[in-house]
Amino acid sequence: MRRFWILLSTEFKAWRRDPVTAGGGLIPPLFILLAFSMLFGGYPSFRIALLDRDDGPYSAVLREALDETMSPFGAPYYEVLPLAEDDAWEALRAYRIEGVWVVPADFSARLDAGQKPQIEMHFSNYIDDMAKNHRIYQAEVMWRFYKKLGQSAPPLALAEDYPLPEMVGWLPVIGVGIALVSFMLGGMMNVLLLAYKEQVAQITLEFGLAPRSLGWVLLPKVLLGLVMSLLTGTIFLGILYLMTGAWPGGYMWAVWVLAGLVALFWIAVMLLVSLHARHLMGAAIGVVLTGMMVFFIGGGLAMVRNNAANVPWFSWLFPNTHSVDPLRDLILFHAWPVDWTVTLVKLVGFAAVGLVVGLGITARRLRRLG
Repeated sequence: MRRFWILLSTEFKAWRRDPVTAGGGLIPPLFILLAFSMLFGGYPSFRIALLDRDDGPYSAVLREALDETMSPFGAPYYEVLPLAEDDAWEALRAYRIEGVWVVPADFSARLDAGQKPQIEMHFSNYIDDMAKNHRIYQAEVMWRFYKKLGQSAPPLALAEDYPLPEMVGWLPVIGVGIALVSFMLGGMMNVLLLAYKEQVAQITLEFGLAPRSLGWVLLPKVLLGLVMSLLTGTIFLGILYLMTGAWPGGYMWAVWVLAGLVALFWIAVMLLVSLHARHLMGAAIGVVLTGMMVFFIGGGLAMVRNNAANVPWFSWLFPNTHSVDPLRDLILFHAWPVDWTVTLVKLVGFAAVGLVVGLGITARRLRRLG
């Protein structure tokens, strides 16, 4: 035990002389988060023009319904721009707006006569998701319009129920995936730094000559890497909270458990390759690229549970794929994951196998060097 603490103190002192490496677990994920925040950080409304040709009062009620129909995030679905008719059609053709609503001259008259009114809707279908959203949003506007008139709703009744207490946008969902990468890189980058410094100082040769098992030589490095992983990931969660409001609260310990097990697996992988690193910068770039690759194929952009059939088979070889949705439950909804036990068993298996293989092969490599 005394040797363990001596080595742990030595590893910490080596890290303390160059703590900037801890930024390797923060800076790349932060850039990824900023990039996705530009894409998904806001809740933009669809920009449309409303061409009112109606002679009666009901087109004004329709305009009120457009302005009052809000998304679950408190933003209006549609932003109505004050455009003249020619300018509106030109803006639609030039993709400066997403739609044009045309209220015909007999709109109010048909409503008063008990006839079905008609509205022309011209929408951009540049991508299928945009066209789908238009169909959903305009239906909600029409429901509100009929309600404001005090008339019976369109011939369809809807009852909606949601299992979760709130809705979140894509940025928090993606942000949790990036936070997992931060935990992962925090451990890998620090283990890489320590292993590289030992190679430069030729301490690895002395390790290889040790008369006893080399497990106690490597465990302090693993422990320090794990601590730095949890520290780095927690700091990143704080940044995510400032940007999106997502924070695990009382479930932080569960987040540490899942993310720590994922980090242990990747720390073991880093032990396997660290003794072969000859250039710190090149190896660091490789670590960051590995983190980005795992982020994209390991459920960083979408829910894994809802899309399991389309997840590539090789994605299941990484613990990130198994842990990202339970982490989203804890961080975004403060809800206990339904698959907590199964996920925990899987991650313990990943970490155990990784550490046994990583420590064993790395110790043999040190012996060979000695």
